[in-house]
Amino acid sequence: MKVTVISPGDPMNTEEMDFIPVSLSKHDLTHGGWYSLSYAYAEVIKKVDADLIHFTDARESYSYKGNIPAIGTLHDDYFARHKWNPFYYKDDYVDWMKRWLYYSFVTLTERKALRNLNGLTANSNATAETVSKAYDIPSEKIKTIYLGLDLDCIPIDDQLENERLHKPTLLLVGGNVQRKGLPVILKTMPELLKEIPGLMLQVIGKNKNIDRMKKLAGKLGVMDCVEFVGWIPPEKIKTYYRKASVFVMPSLMEGFGLVFLEAMAQGLPVIGGNVGGTLELIKDEENGYLVNPGDVSTLGEKIRELLINLELRRRIIENGYSTVRKYPAQKMVDNTIDLYGNFSHKRG
Repeated sequence: MKVTVISPGDPMNTEEMDFIPVSLSKHDLTHGGWYSLSYAYAEVIKKVDADLIHFTDARESYSYKGNIPAIGTLHDDYFARHKWNPFYYKDDYVDWMKRWLYYSFVTLTERKALRNLNGLTANSNATAETVSKAYDIPSEKIKTIYLGLDLDCIPIDDQLENERLHKPTLLLVGGNVQRKGLPVILKTMPELLKEIPGLMLQVIGKNKNIDRMKKLAGKLGVMDCVEFVGWIPPEKIKTYYRKASVFVMPSLMEGFGLVFLEAMAQGLPVIGGNVGGTLELIKDEENGYLVNPGDVSTLGEKIRELLINLELRRRIIENGYSTVRKYPAQKMVDNTIDLYGNFSHKRG
């Protein structure tokens, strides 16, 4: 199978793969520049002889109008869940009006793009179901292919565990910190600090609302206990997983949550939001905890349990290892190649 990759970035030609670079627009305000990329991709595809097109972000197919069969990957259902009442977002987001305008734009363009594709893959059943209902796309047109990682599970090390609990640290890894539940985590800190002095929270990820999150931390009187690390290369995040005590991401919405698998592989107990694809990955009280979005009291209680109840903590960590082994990268690759075979003969 010969593959041609069209993407912004550095060339990476191999014997099995050709690389065609495109430029990102400096003026595109969409996430990752997907809107302008859709036009760039459509122009390049006109010159490519292919049996199948795979848009790894389904939205980037918006401008494609060719006759080569095309599929796209759904990484989330945020826009399919969009509410047309702007005040719906006011309680959860400091940038609620700007967010509502952006979500409105993306919902309309995403609907058009997805309905024009021959098929879709989704990162969870929850994503598939939400998108299918919101955009009136037949469910049989969407196939769930879970993301996978080749991760070496790090065995529980008594010395490391002692260090983790001696310097208790909560960890959040994610870009859209409001949607990932950072405000809720911050609100648990004042009470937790009364019982667990020295507790720290590390936040990894770049987001334009970080300054507002810092103001919230200051207002709550916990700024000295929060480290906003910013963006760091993926290969360096492992160091933070290793030093953290609990991984916490009580998302308001979540397509899947690959970072949960990364945390589990490093021997971290995890807490996620009781929403979306997270429910397919985390089984409450078995390999982690699930909390309802915005529930400050319950989140604080679960964090406390995972820091104090060592028997519970060890059991959840062990079950997390078992979960990681169910999501190998090769399984994701095999399922994707099988899907290609269903479409590559349909050119016409």
